[in-house]
Amino acid sequence: MQLLTKVLFVLIFISAFQTTQAKTQRDDFLQAYKILHKGGFYDSSHLRGYILQPYLEYERIKQNIKRTSDRTLINFVKRNQQSWLAEDLNTVLLERFAKQKKWKSILAFYKKDQGGNKAECHKLDAQIRTTSGQQKKLALNNAMKLWLSGNRRPKNCNSLFSLLKRNGRITDEMAWKRITLAMKKGKTSLSKDLAKHLKERSLVSLWVKLRKKPTKTLKHKRLKKKDARSRQLIAYGIKRIARKNPNKARNIWYKFQKTHPFTTQEKAEVESYISVKQAIDHSPYALQKLAAIPNKTRSDDGNTWMARMALRQGDWRKLGTAISSMPPEKQQEDIWQYWRAQSDKRTGKRTNINLSKLAKNASFYGFLAADQLKKPYSRLLQKEVNWNQYIPKIRNMASIKRATELFAIGKPKLAKKEWFWTLKRLNKNDKLAAAAYALQIREPFLAIITVSQTKDWNQTGLRFPLEYQNLVKSSARSQGIIPAWVYGIMRRESAFDSQIVSSANAKGLMQVLPATAKNVARKIGIKNHRTSDLLIPEKNARIGAAYLSQMLKRFKGNYVKATASYNAGPHRIPRWLPDFKISAPQWIESIPFNETRKYVRAVMAYTTIYDHKMNYKRRRNLRLSQRLQTVGPK
Repeated sequence: MQLLTKVLFVLIFISAFQTTQAKTQRDDFLQAYKILHKGGFYDSSHLRGYILQPYLEYERIKQNIKRTSDRTLINFVKRNQQSWLAEDLNTVLLERFAKQKKWKSILAFYKKDQGGNKAECHKLDAQIRTTSGQQKKLALNNAMKLWLSGNRRPKNCNSLFSLLKRNGRITDEMAWKRITLAMKKGKTSLSKDLAKHLKERSLVSLWVKLRKKPTKTLKHKRLKKKDARSRQLIAYGIKRIARKNPNKARNIWYKFQKTHPFTTQEKAEVESYISVKQAIDHSPYALQKLAAIPNKTRSDDGNTWMARMALRQGDWRKLGTAISSMPPEKQQEDIWQYWRAQSDKRTGKRTNINLSKLAKNASFYGFLAADQLKKPYSRLLQKEVNWNQYIPKIRNMASIKRATELFAIGKPKLAKKEWFWTLKRLNKNDKLAAAAYALQIREPFLAIITVSQTKDWNQTGLRFPLEYQNLVKSSARSQGIIPAWVYGIMRRESAFDSQIVSSANAKGLMQVLPATAKNVARKIGIKNHRTSDLLIPEKNARIGAAYLSQMLKRFKGNYVKATASYNAGPHRIPRWLPDFKISAPQWIESIPFNETRKYVRAVMAYTTIYDHKMNYKRRRNLRLSQRLQTVGPK
């Protein structure tokens, strides 16, 4: 007994010592990192062997990069090959070799899929300079693919692009193609820079003016010419007008058609664009206008919005026509498979759509298909994979060890860099195991993003963890709403990252805007509310659930309208309502905002999944269709 007591004492002492040592190492690392990151000096020799020691060496090099020798960089890269740190400094090394015209060194140190466009430009530059014949031609072709983009490329690519120009690759025609791509993305500054490659440079200035003042600029004398580029600019100007006033755009468009020989495809493109804008505004004539465009020339957006307006108006024949006109790959998407089956059924056609296959998916339309066939949600009933046997392989990877330690010491940004760098090198099964490990270390956001990279949307065990369960239940019940709906909103809004802040300044688990939070807090009697409170899970969930409850009451218990209002604002919902009652799925597809449309589908599907997880064993869960009330004019 005495011996056992002594052994236990020794084990407890060792454990306590190791814990103290680890804490000391972490504290010392954080102090060293802070000093080195600011360009200071810190003797970190006592941290050799600590898993994050390479970060200190990296900071020491980065802050003194101009004084760091090539040999020091090469040694660091070789020692830390399994890290994004080495990839970053390897790109610096390639830049140095380019300045030194060490083309063979660039080719020796270049690593595929590392360093992004900067590294790719240096590699191609070196290949063009050191090869000939077919190899050189291939390098020039690849360089053109890189150059032909609507986005600005890194300055490191300028040398490569000069080679393209000297080799006669950047012609007037190719420059116009790239300017077209840039203008589609609104990159006017890049377009102006590219104008130097054109014979008629003033066309770019005219194009930019069309973007800002289309109605006035369409009267420009250059646009009286009937050449292809003139027609292209006119079409662009018409589209710019249509963004705000489709009816005005159509009237101007009719006049130009009388004076310019637009091709059939050019006409279809402009007609599609104007009609889509009218469809987004829910114009009653939009469906007719879209249907009048030949099926073979109607744009992809035109086909999609023709289908959406056919759904809104209950025109099942036109719905079938629109879906049949879509590209084959788009027709295979869940949404259009489901609606094609409904169109065929309503018009008496024999369908070749297999709804049973669709019903196996844990998705909005998968659940609707299962409801129509009166089948169980088979994907939710499947036994979840036990990932424990695969996790050790992931956990023992050096980069994952660093990521885990970075999370532990409060450096999530660096941890995520390590994590996502590692994911690029994993196969699907290992990515799923990594997601399971992320849940194990209480990083649900990371798990959800990791699964998304595999595009295996049926991994409901990994994609829908029951995080903050007590908080979700108490917040929901205090406001008289179901916990599964709160879960659906929370999962879509933040993926359980309590500290996330959107570009619109929505904060926390349920992504509540500060102004909304202030108003809700006042209504439910929260005193001394501060915006910073939204990053506290308990306070965020309470306010978010209260706002959800308010939306559900405002829209008389209609979950679909309440969900849409949570995303887009309650003031928009009345403008989006149909002229007569239609099913909730039909209305959802006619929502003008892409984000809100996807949001409502996702939240309702997620609500169904969480309802199943929490209530199926007690037979208290509802099917998706049971929660989709019809939508009418009021």
